[in-house]
Amino acid sequence: MSVRYELRCFECDILVRQNEDSYQVSIQSLSNPLGRGNPIADYGTESEAVAAADRFCQLYSLAREHDYFLQGSYFRRGEHSSFSVIQLLESRTSPEELLKLLRQEARSHDLPLPN
Repeated sequence: MSVRYELRCFECDILVRQNEDSYQVSIQSLSNPLGRGNPIADYGTESEAVAAADRFCQLYSLAREHDYFLQGSYFRRGEHSSFSVIQLLESRTSPEELLKLLRQEARSHDLPLPN
């Protein structure tokens, strides 16, 4: 599995690795650079995987700014709300659309918004 694309995002690297018949987007902690990371999604072409990696970094950054963390394949904020990363990527959710969803969730659960 060779790395075809790498992007620094917060304290992680977002990687696109080539498998035999697909391209895997994964997230890897900088504190464990020898690990394989956690797979996010698989794509049929390198260009699809690179676009998804870029979009994931944008969405991940926005989620982190709103006190969400990545748990498995979900952005979570405490026990109140979660968003499926796979669904966000498959639906090509934009950062603006995710921001709207995050604000709606914060209001519905009476959670503070970042400044």
